[in-house]
Amino acid sequence: MKEILITGASTGIGLALTETFLQNGDIVWAGVRKPETLESLQEKYPQLHILKLDVTSPADIESAWQEVSAKRSSHPFVLINNAGIAIGGPVEALTLTNWRDIFDVNVFAVVSITNRFLPLIRAAKGRIVNIGSISGRIASPYLGPYCASKFAVRAFSDSLRREMRSFGVKVILVEPGPISTPIWEKSMDQSMNIQKQLSPELAKAYEEPISYLTSAVETVVKNAVPVSWVTEKVLLAVESKHPKAYYLIGKYIHIQAALAKYLPAKWLDMILSWGYRFRKGRNNA
Repeated sequence: MKEILITGASTGIGLALTETFLQNGDIVWAGVRKPETLESLQEKYPQLHILKLDVTSPADIESAWQEVSAKRSSHPFVLINNAGIAIGGPVEALTLTNWRDIFDVNVFAVVSITNRFLPLIRAAKGRIVNIGSISGRIASPYLGPYCASKFAVRAFSDSLRREMRSFGVKVILVEPGPISTPIWEKSMDQSMNIQKQLSPELAKAYEEPISYLTSAVETVVKNAVPVSWVTEKVLLAVESKHPKAYYLIGKYIHIQAALAKYLPAKWLDMILSWGYRFRKGRNNA
C-alpha cells in the first residue's frame, strides 16, 4: 500500500488515476479546486482524502502540505503532478497573460508543489511522477505556450531526477500523445475566445491556418486513445522496482519521438508545417 497525492484529480487523467489507485488499495490524496466534485467517490472509497488544492494558490499548497503531514501514515509516498491546461493560437496573437496562465499551471505549480512536498518525499524515499506530453519533445505550430510548458516540465524532471539519485527518490516523466479527456474541449473553448479577440488584420492573416488547426484538432480527438493507456503506465511507474525515466504513451508515439530526435530541423519543420502551407498554396493556386 502507498499514499498517492494527485493534482488535478477532478476530471480526465487525474480522475482516472484517482480511481485506479483507490481500486489498487492505496490511500489517495486527491487535489481539486472544488472538493464537492469528489464527494460521491469518497463515499465509495473511505481511503480517499479530498484536498482543496488550486495548484496556483500558495495558500492551498501550504494547507495541503499541513493536512497531509498531520494525517499521513508510514506508507511510501508518491506525488503525481497531473494538473494542466492547454491554450492554442498564433504566437503573434497570444498575450503575455496567456503565456503566464499556462506556465502558472503547467510549470510553476509543478515546481511549487514538488518543492513543498520534497522533504517528505526524500524522507520516505518516495516517488515523483510528472505528467508531461509528447509536446515536450516535438513543438507543433500554434501550440507554442503548451509545448513550451511541456518542454520545461521535461527539463525540470530531468534535473530533479539527477538530483534525487543519491536520496533514493525516483522521478518519472509520463509523456502521453492525444488522450481522450475533456482537456480538448476546454482548450478549444479557450482558443476560440482568443481567436474572437484578434484584430481584423491578424484574423485575415491567420484565417487559413487557424481553420486547418481546428479541423486537425477534431481529427486528433477522434483518434485519441483511452485514458486507461495512461493509468496503466502510471501504475507501472509507481509499482515497478526499477521504473523507466520516461513512459511514452499513444499511437505511433515512439515514431514521433524518434522523428523529433533524429530528423534534421528543416525536414521536421516541413512535416509539421506542411498542412498549413498546403491549404494556403491550394487556395491561392
